Amino acid sequence: MDEMDIDKDLSFRGESTNNVSSFLNGNFRTKMAAGSFYIPRSDKAPLGEDAHFTIGVADGVGSWAKKGIDSGEYSRQLVRNAKLSIQKQKDQRNKIHPVEVLKEAYFNTKCQGSSTACILTLACDTIHAVNIGDSGFVVIRDGDIVYKSEIQQKGFNYPFQLGNGVKLDDPSVAQEIKATVRIGDVIVMATDGLFDNVHNHELEKLVHDGLVDLRKLETFSKMLAQKIAEYALQKSESKTLYTPFTEECSKANKYRPGGKRDDITVIVAHILPR
Repeated sequence: MDEMDIDKDLSFRGESTNNVSSFLNGNFRTKMAAGSFYIPRSDKAPLGEDAHFTIGVADGVGSWAKKGIDSGEYSRQLVRNAKLSIQKQKDQRNKIHPVEVLKEAYFNTKCQGSSTACILTLACDTIHAVNIGDSGFVVIRDGDIVYKSEIQQKGFNYPFQLGNGVKLDDPSVAQEIKATVRIGDVIVMATDGLFDNVHNHELEKLVHDGLVDLRKLETFSKMLAQKIAEYALQKSESKTLYTPFTEECSKANKYRPGGKRDDITVIVAHILPR
């Protein structure tokens, strides 16, 4: 980004490479099988090591590097604190509240920097999520996007972001989201490295084709996340394609064809019967 260049992605998803998390509510059971894939921006050090719980992404704002501050440290600390909050909630009541997780992680993160963040959990047939900034997620059902989280930004290329500073945001501005899901739905959560480069119809086709080609594999979610991330990387390297970022530039009266190079983190979660 021009003003707030996001440069360090973190994802948190389950406890293993292709973890399945199950949540029970009454007599109805569903489970969420999730896998993630991360591609660092090629001209930057890959310091965005994935950390995992429930599913979520935290994306550090790269402009801090101009001040000599590690632009990924805030995100990493935010994720570590979120994991602690998740574990505490699981131990105390075996129920996870994303808004509370975000608040606790924010108040315990003291280092300099800032980050967007999105956290999501499943309870029965409803996903509960909290989102701040331009990361986010879509729910795809029968090949179509039936829900897409809204981008929060103060201006062109300037997302809302958590951080310690007068001009930075706190969890009070985050969006709290509830959306109903069905067995068979696919959730794709990602940082803006995906959404800036891949159109909705392209993402729908990637998921549709992935369900056809990879669905029977135990590592379906991880492999589809990798396929989507690599497609976004290919698009980001183009100098001529009309991408979602090109469209946003046009709205801001800027001519800027091609993709947008950035870190890319993708998490795929498949809603399955228990």
